[in-house]
Amino acid sequence: MPIEKAFAIRATPDDIYAALDRDLRSAEAEGDGDFEILGRDPGRSLELRVTMGGIPCWLRYDLTPQGDATEVTATLTPFGLRYTVYKIVTLGMRDHAFALALVQGLANLKAELEDDDQEAAADAPLEIEEP
Repeated sequence: MPIEKAFAIRATPDDIYAALDRDLRSAEAEGDGDFEILGRDPGRSLELRVTMGGIPCWLRYDLTPQGDATEVTATLTPFGLRYTVYKIVTLGMRDHAFALALVQGLANLKAELEDDDQEAAADAPLEIEEP
């Protein structure tokens, strides 16, 4: 059963996609990422196969422009025998760990992109209007 979370991020879809791509390249270089890229549609979506807690999952990011922000929807779909056993043992009530992981990932992405905007604004010269 898919778990879906969405955040509004004040950045363009291309900037968000670039940040996701940077994070994937970094994880790949460090060798600590257990993931496979299944599909890319730059500026629109990214599909991955990831492993969380030993459970394989499909992870999809959809980027939808919404005025001055972009809605980033992350959909996580755990699957496989381990997940089936996990659901049985927890009586189907313990998907909140997966939901929490989605929220934390989106919150980190939002902080990364919006902090960059705030730093750029702080570094910009002040414009003073004369009366």
